[in-house]
Amino acid sequence: IFMQGKNMNILFPIYYYRTKKHNKDCCISKKRRIHLVDDEIDICIVYQIVLQDSGYECVSYTDSVKALQEFRSNYYDLILLDIKMPLLNGFELCKKVREVDKTIHIIFITASEAYYEKFRSQHFPELGKINYIQKPIGNQELVQIVNMIIANSITID
Repeated sequence: IFMQGKNMNILFPIYYYRTKKHNKDCCISKKRRIHLVDDEIDICIVYQIVLQDSGYECVSYTDSVKALQEFRSNYYDLILLDIKMPLLNGFELCKKVREVDKTIHIIFITASEAYYEKFRSQHFPELGKINYIQKPIGNQELVQIVNMIIANSITID
């Protein structure tokens, strides 16, 4: 693990495969990319390790403003996003990300889904249907939900 400012990267090797046509070893990254934003560093570390152990490339941020500044459109497959954060809350960050990438899948991670859904519908109705993961969440359950969202490009209820 190495830390760069307030974001962390954990590096894992790239997968290799053998092509049928040329029977050569080729090196390609098969990892799906996840942008994780939570102001609690312990949550970031645990989720990042769990997701990377499951084959995902995961970049995490504890600073939502920096996460927005370093977000790259059409690069990530999924954003896992805390709601209650200083400076820029999760809904505000979501709105700004959607301005530059309308196809990105976003899952909010919160301990108070009902409260925040009411808040979102009143203050951010333009965000439409929102996916939530209730904290605390087990590692296997987190991976299952992420797998389902990325593999099927669906929303969870």
